[in-house]
Amino acid sequence: MNEKFYNDQKLIQSDESQWSAYNSKGNTVVIAGPGSGKTRVLTLKAIRLLQSDIHHPSGLACISYSRETVRELKKRLKEYGYRSRGNDFIGTMHGFCLIHILQPFAHLFPQYNVPAPMKIASDELTWEIYTGVLDELKIETNQLSRIVLNRQRSLSFRGTSEVEIQTNAFEVEAAELYEKKLSESGHVDFISMVNISTQMIREQDYIKQSLEAKFPWLLIDEYQDLGKALHEMVLELEALTDIKIFAVGDMNQSIYGFNGAYPDFLEELDSKDDFESIPLTSNYRSNQDIIEGSLDMLTINPPRPEYSAKKRVDEEAEFTFIICEAEMGPQYEIVAQKVIPKLKEKGISYSEIGILVACSKDVVQMATSLNDNNIPFYIVKWDFVNSDVVFWLQECAQWCLDSKLQSFDELFRFWQLQLKVHEHERALWEAIRQRVFFHRILIESKTKTTVLEWLEFILSELDLKDLLNNSDRYPDENDNLDALLNESQNRNLKDSPLRRFAFLGEPENEVTVTTRHSAKGLEFEAVIMLGMEEGRFPYTYKVEEGSRQMQEAHRLCYVSVSRAKRECYLLRSKKHTLIKRDGGTWLKDFAPSRFWNLLYNRFGNNNNLYNSSEY
Repeated sequence: MNEKFYNDQKLIQSDESQWSAYNSKGNTVVIAGPGSGKTRVLTLKAIRLLQSDIHHPSGLACISYSRETVRELKKRLKEYGYRSRGNDFIGTMHGFCLIHILQPFAHLFPQYNVPAPMKIASDELTWEIYTGVLDELKIETNQLSRIVLNRQRSLSFRGTSEVEIQTNAFEVEAAELYEKKLSESGHVDFISMVNISTQMIREQDYIKQSLEAKFPWLLIDEYQDLGKALHEMVLELEALTDIKIFAVGDMNQSIYGFNGAYPDFLEELDSKDDFESIPLTSNYRSNQDIIEGSLDMLTINPPRPEYSAKKRVDEEAEFTFIICEAEMGPQYEIVAQKVIPKLKEKGISYSEIGILVACSKDVVQMATSLNDNNIPFYIVKWDFVNSDVVFWLQECAQWCLDSKLQSFDELFRFWQLQLKVHEHERALWEAIRQRVFFHRILIESKTKTTVLEWLEFILSELDLKDLLNNSDRYPDENDNLDALLNESQNRNLKDSPLRRFAFLGEPENEVTVTTRHSAKGLEFEAVIMLGMEEGRFPYTYKVEEGSRQMQEAHRLCYVSVSRAKRECYLLRSKKHTLIKRDGGTWLKDFAPSRFWNLLYNRFGNNNNLYNSSEY
């Protein structure tokens, strides 16, 4: 605990709901709307628990959806004076399953067929298994995509949850066959890791007792994104151990149904009698107009959620609606050539501007237009994956820039673990020799000023690619590192200073370009939403009104609008070219999106509606 901890603790005392969540003593579900300060509450609570409730040798377990959200949690905890302890776990669901269930216990229970040593299936192998399933069932890829198959696998675990997600026998059969083939290959993948871990917890009292001794509290962030297996695990631990659960999430921000994560699981947890439910209804990000406009996007049964602006109380939102003639190109151009310059004239910095598009292809094209107009930009999603190894490399780069930013001991332990797991010859060195060698390489790397120079030096001197060659733990990592090197040699990290890579998740006076899904967790003074045509957003082909897929599209727009603090721009085109089945093209008329209409009905008028030629 430090001065910042006590200052933030004092801040949340003025918010009754935040203070109640911070002080809760038992199982708790916190329903946290956008901008409600839930990360501050979660990290403050984690620090307090470590000081007063969790005693050595027990530790804290804190699980979040992605490496990016885990990084934010660790950053916040460090700001409060937290120092990593070997008995704590702060990471993803997959990391928790691997480190605290499969590695220590799988060899004791051979009936689960977990390979020893652990072998993670490569992308190539999972594709072979998928196509093998299709061949055996005599079906085509357009009849069963990998996304649908993996969603069914994620939903396949049977436990105590009463949530029923409709599936069909065909998908179930394919999922069961896939699991069989995966097991026969002697590998696991990320879905089977979680499913097997949950099954082991459910069936083995010894594992439950061990987890109970290690972790008296389990904190979970972004609960709505974590799926059925985690939900079943939580229900099991809550019912049959003394582990206390502190879960934070928001049903209305559930946007990963294609991965098997549905809001129903959080709703079920929130309805349990032995959980205290605490809603966070204050919004410290947006003005009231933005809050009401975002809520208009939802298709939920009454009563409508009531969120109130606490920082921007008397401020009005500014909505702007721009209509282009045809295709996405004019939308990119008007954003780069007119919208962003006008925002700059208002005094809004580049870092306070977020551009939200449909897909990765749109991200690249929007970024190209910004580059052509000399506007600095930051891309949320890259061609490489922010894997464990890439995250570690970024933290090494941070240490090289400022040793106070990262713990050398933690960086060293990760490298030392890789030597051991991959049976490298340096694993036989004495620990002090390993440590001196690793420290020397990092010190020498400080002379490398660009991302490419630094990466090439580190990878070469640590023999990292040789170490990871044919890795059972990271089977696709060398391909991923090649993608990272390509990015630093030929693309958006070309000639970039090392700082750009070290702080990859933190734009520096750059416009952020992101897909709508990747925008969750971000906030901007002004949000620019492209592709606002009915049939494209929401996608309506073979999607029924009221279906789970359509409800999720409404939640996605809710998330998108709620990223804005004050201003929101919507752009659409009257026509788009479609490819016909015979290979020909069709310039199709598109009506404005239902989301455009909802926002225009509330905020639109003749003074904020423009044709692109007039803006």
